[in-house]
Amino acid sequence: MLGLLVSFDFSFMPTILLFFFVLIGITGLVLGGRWLTDGAIGISSFFNISPLIVGLTVVSIATSMPEMFTCLTAIQESADLALGSIIGSNIANIGLILGISALIAPLASDIRLIRKELPFLIFLTFLFVLFALGGFGRIEGIILVSIAFAYVVWVVRNSLKESSNNYLDEDLSFKSASRSNLMFALIWIILGTIFLSLGAQCLVSSAQQLALRIGVSEVFVGFSVVALGTSLPELAASVSASFAKKNSLCIGNVIGSNLFNLALIGGTSACFYPFPVSSSFFWVEFPLLIFSTILLFFFLRKTDSLIGMKRGVVLITLYILVIVLIGLK
Repeated sequence: MLGLLVSFDFSFMPTILLFFFVLIGITGLVLGGRWLTDGAIGISSFFNISPLIVGLTVVSIATSMPEMFTCLTAIQESADLALGSIIGSNIANIGLILGISALIAPLASDIRLIRKELPFLIFLTFLFVLFALGGFGRIEGIILVSIAFAYVVWVVRNSLKESSNNYLDEDLSFKSASRSNLMFALIWIILGTIFLSLGAQCLVSSAQQLALRIGVSEVFVGFSVVALGTSLPELAASVSASFAKKNSLCIGNVIGSNLFNLALIGGTSACFYPFPVSSSFFWVEFPLLIFSTILLFFFLRKTDSLIGMKRGVVLITLYILVIVLIGLK
């Protein structure tokens, strides 16, 4: 894998260079995530799938790939760093990404989200925490991955029944050559995968060394630097959707990404590298994850619900308080 090109020893580097490699890693993840998303959108356009379904599946899976590459890299070195990045990414998706998107344009609820996706996300969050009680083994990993694949099959089968033409209009900023040419879409996907691999290796290795130098916990680094870095593709996708007034795509991207972070990424990591879970996660990180997920459901629980500017500020404030709390832990 090309990530091996940057797997040299970061411990001998000056601190300033470590910060530089953190930025390189984040840049690689952002570019890789964006290109992968462009390719995925290009392929999905051939099937005329609705914006909400695209956000819940294609975009959310593509923008979750930075978390996948980063987590699989981090889990080999530190379970706390990897698990912290998964939980931190989900909270960042809800607090920071939806918060910023709501400042751009109000985010409206959807009857499908209320009846299906949001209750399922809450269920999966509690299941993830339940599995963590005894640590994540391969059995838990297989169950989570199976849930992820079953969810995709269920969503796609239902969407094909409801699909109609012109759902993906030209206002979306994801538009690229890949939308009209399958070959270009595949090229974007390949380039995105390469940059994701390189970016994940740079970010994890340099961030881990920074944690040792500065004296903060790897959980905090995973919650803040790594989680924020891997969430930037979701931020770019959601902000672009907000500017294009595609609220369904924006909310669907975040909810779908959170689902895949827990089921697909957490499950895949457990399948390849079973890992224990520190008891400290059950006092701070997991309760914060559950609270933010339930808060999202509360904000979108009615068909006429809106996440406007005020609620957007609430979500952003929540994210800042979470980072401060984890830092003081």
